[in-house]
Amino acid sequence: MPDRHGSTAAQDSYVRVRDGSASIDWRKKPSSLISNTLILEELCAFLDARWSARRGSHILDLGAGGAPYAPVYEAYFERSTKVDIPDTLHGQSKIDVFASADDLPFEDETFDCLLCTEVLEHCPDPVRVMGEARRVLRPGGVVFLTTPFQVGVHEPPHDFYRYTPFAIRYLAEESGLDVISITERGEYGAVTLGLLQYPITMFFSFTAARTARGLYGPANPLVFLTVIAPQLGYLALWRRARRSTRPWIRRGLDRLSTLTLGYVTVLERPPARSSSTN
Repeated sequence: MPDRHGSTAAQDSYVRVRDGSASIDWRKKPSSLISNTLILEELCAFLDARWSARRGSHILDLGAGGAPYAPVYEAYFERSTKVDIPDTLHGQSKIDVFASADDLPFEDETFDCLLCTEVLEHCPDPVRVMGEARRVLRPGGVVFLTTPFQVGVHEPPHDFYRYTPFAIRYLAEESGLDVISITERGEYGAVTLGLLQYPITMFFSFTAARTARGLYGPANPLVFLTVIAPQLGYLALWRRARRSTRPWIRRGLDRLSTLTLGYVTVLERPPARSSSTN
């Protein structure tokens, strides 16, 4: 991938960029290390496949919040625009334009790529959002979309949906986008590990709030042993299983992946058809 070392956008992001490679800083995202790492790895692979040989013109980060993935995607595009609602819970310092995802203030066919990570579940009208995504994309432009499946309620009361692959395909069809790929983000093991760790993370968070001490952080070895290390172990096993060519491992992974943390989807606005004369 292009050299991203020294990107100023990385300073406040939980995405850590060193010597051209990116990773999640578990000190900033201890309880969601698996989910965020799998999003990041899929994003890097997507960008490398599409724009490793050239820079894209313009990317839209929709529902950007703190723009955690900006240190990665800004190396691939000449321009980036970050959009979120005015009352976002993730800070306003990185936002370029305040707008709702279902009513974007941009001309048609403005962007080469649209990034939308863990946002669509917070949108009451996802069909309209995806329609707006198609409108602002140039023909042949692509959407990198992540959506949750087996995760808890978050950011209430603005948490409306969980998405299956069938729902994603329906939204794509309704909005005129083609599905290029839908990839699971972990499988049964990741979901189970999250459920087992939930009371642990809640305990650390509760005691830290009550004692005003940073108990839920990298300085506490119990956090690393009970929260971080198991997730790092799972990620190592997941990568090995995904690379395996053994049929029984592939079949088992496919079956277990029906229960997943969420999905990473790549969508494309169909290229413009060239007119021809007889």
